[in-house]
Amino acid sequence: MALKVTVGTSNTINTNIVSKKTANKVEALADVDLEGVQDGYTLIYNNATKKWEAANPASEVILDNIDGGTY
Repeated sequence: MALKVTVGTSNTINTNIVSKKTANKVEALADVDLEGVQDGYTLIYNNATKKWEAANPASEVILDNIDGGTY
């Protein structure tokens, strides 16, 4: 006895994928304050000003306080 397998008719799905790559700079973002930023600094969100601000990691960033969230 031989097995016979058939595949039913499939519906064709047409999709359009649009991809747009752009080069953006941090300076262009409305909620980023880069005053005083230097190499090695970290941007930290200031809840009082509602902006990302430059912080010197050696003096202002306490690594134990950084929470990357749950994934």
